[in-house]
Amino acid sequence: MKMKTAIPLLCFAASAALATPTGLNNIPSADTVPHRTVAVQAFDLLGSGPHDFWMGFKTGWDFSPLHLEWGLDSHLAPDPAGPLLFQTKLRFEPWEGANIAVGVANVAFTDTTRAGDPFTYAVITQDLKVARLTAGYGLQTDNNSVLLGIDRTWKVFERHFNLNADLVQIDDGSGWMPAVGAKYDLSQHIVLETWANFPDEGDASFMAKINFVFTF
Repeated sequence: MKMKTAIPLLCFAASAALATPTGLNNIPSADTVPHRTVAVQAFDLLGSGPHDFWMGFKTGWDFSPLHLEWGLDSHLAPDPAGPLLFQTKLRFEPWEGANIAVGVANVAFTDTTRAGDPFTYAVITQDLKVARLTAGYGLQTDNNSVLLGIDRTWKVFERHFNLNADLVQIDDGSGWMPAVGAKYDLSQHIVLETWANFPDEGDASFMAKINFVFTF
């Protein structure tokens, strides 16, 4: 089965998430989870349809000058649960302030007929000091997509607060979906995320996400 929208963090039209690489809202960035750090994630899609609750994790390993991230996640509710999805990406720094990553997401270990096809992508993130810009391209069967994003981080109450926006092609390149979101480091071990999706057709939807972060 092929998914009509190929978005690395959220598949809007199919109301299903892909395995979630580190990124903005609906696109991956060239960031990776820090070395020997694990982020356990729980997230729920809120909109005109039923809730779509997922859980998963991702972790990072450094093999300087390369940085590896990989993770697993799965839809849990409502029934039926699954599929179990795998993602991984490899990052390197070609010059100061820039990172390039290549990766693959939506690799199904179970329920392959429901999962859709793998999503392969390449992205570059450039820090311009006033903001970071991300641009890339994703490949999926009958559903290639341009990936664009911008974000900036401030300190609020001595914790990181990130505002971001991204734009991704959907519906086999025939539509676009912008999204705006925010992240806040509530503590050393808890990061809160939320974002809103505004597809050019259909209703808006909202994502609420919590990350539990540990270093070993």
